[in-house]
Amino acid sequence: MKVSRRKFLRASSAAIGAATVFPAVVEGLASPVQGAAKQDGSPVAGRPFAAKIHIAAAEPVRTMRGGIGASFHAVSAELPMNKVTGASWAGSEWGGNPEPSDARHWDDLFKHAEWLGMDWCRMEFEQRIYEPGKRVFDWDNPEMQSMYRVLDWAERSNVDIFLQQMWSNVAWNAYPENADDPVRRLRSAPYSLPEWAFGLGELVDHLTRVKKYTCIKWVCINNEPVADEWSWWQDAQMKVLSITPGLKAAHEEFDRRGITIPISGPDWTDLPAFEPAKVDFDPYIGAYDFHSYGAVFDSMDGMKLSEVEHRLTQWAEWAHSHNKPLFLSEFGTMGFGWGHDDLGPACYQSGLKNASLVVRGINAGVDGFNRWSFTNRGDLDGQWQLVRTWDVDENKLLGGFTPQPNAYWQFAMLSRFFPKHSGVLATKVDAAFGPLDRKLVAAALRSPKGNMTVLVVNESQRAANVSIEFEGLAKPVLLQRYALTKEIEDKPGVDLHPERSFEVSKVLADRIPPMSIVVYSTYALKSGDAGLIAE
Repeated sequence: MKVSRRKFLRASSAAIGAATVFPAVVEGLASPVQGAAKQDGSPVAGRPFAAKIHIAAAEPVRTMRGGIGASFHAVSAELPMNKVTGASWAGSEWGGNPEPSDARHWDDLFKHAEWLGMDWCRMEFEQRIYEPGKRVFDWDNPEMQSMYRVLDWAERSNVDIFLQQMWSNVAWNAYPENADDPVRRLRSAPYSLPEWAFGLGELVDHLTRVKKYTCIKWVCINNEPVADEWSWWQDAQMKVLSITPGLKAAHEEFDRRGITIPISGPDWTDLPAFEPAKVDFDPYIGAYDFHSYGAVFDSMDGMKLSEVEHRLTQWAEWAHSHNKPLFLSEFGTMGFGWGHDDLGPACYQSGLKNASLVVRGINAGVDGFNRWSFTNRGDLDGQWQLVRTWDVDENKLLGGFTPQPNAYWQFAMLSRFFPKHSGVLATKVDAAFGPLDRKLVAAALRSPKGNMTVLVVNESQRAANVSIEFEGLAKPVLLQRYALTKEIEDKPGVDLHPERSFEVSKVLADRIPPMSIVVYSTYALKSGDAGLIAE
């Protein structure tokens, strides 16, 4: 592979120039960021700026059909590595999980997931783990048992699952020219689409009718079928094929079996511009989903957050006009470094950008967000994990699982107060920003039972004096304030608790620290309380 998956994305982005739940096990995690931030032209410091946030609090403008979570995977087999660069041909889609029999470690993982309030999660796997031979199905191997671990947790915790087949990786249905080479086999599209669709249908039947899982709400058939340089839907010449015939074959197989779980697609990255002429697959899907890694602050070179927000708005309008949700089924940040064991994806600036992306996405019309990733070895293409499970020096599972500094806590500020199927309240920010300035962004949610949460992300390196106006409140509300500032950067443990409260009937005035995430919520979550998954 001449260009790794994430190297390709970075290049395509135009030179992108709470107390811990487990306080006894989070010592000694701080590390310097290895990936340096690219040129940022935003002012470094200065006087606070003024911002007005207007929230139409009477009624939501829409109800989200998902929520927020992060990726689990079931792949334990080592996948092919690039012998020249040392990069993984499968990204970081393998390893870092406990053995399926290791109940203690799995329970630790699920406690973290529940504290974070993860309620909409991607469950990833490859066809090899359940159909290693043509119509030869293996439902009891260790990788399938790992999948059952996650699905059992999701079932009992009321978590929605986005079931994701990443690729096939089977010799029996690879293009003949690809079958014997482990790299080409991994990247090969199915040679027989009917046989491939039969196998996928058999899996979904097994999970929903034999295992009786009801948590599986969406199925995606293949990861990122977008580029010749990499991707996992390629012909004998290693050229990417259209995903539309695969979506059609899966749709027809699901119909034949009476499977009503919607298929999501096209799973393209890196959040392409909206071009309706390329959408020839709408009849075969029940949801649209995309990935975003290349977005950066408006003050930086590359695909700016304002452009990403514009693209999300266009895709959401299209999807919703067809009565289908829009998901960001993978998101993360490459703009501050990535690759091998680089800490760039988990640095404070990456987490701040991710938070801004989610807030902007809520307002743009996104229905669900999945962070890459919950567990990750952290030594294949960067430190993408929210929870540390892998000892990269000793190449083995850690004895105790701990939060990834920055990333875990910044994600928590979004996920803990965000039960699935929340309503979105129309929110507008007025502030004197230039087009290349870092911004202050805000979104507001109403839970199914009427709890209100306001998410505010100040990307700027200046504090903000904000006035938040709530129009249409039926009665005064007591809002708890939670804040995460750059003071927590690289710290292993953070105390996320209400700092103060505001009784609000019309206007809330506050100062938002620079480069911070602030949450105002009717939820009064103590440091040790679990996050909100469902109401």
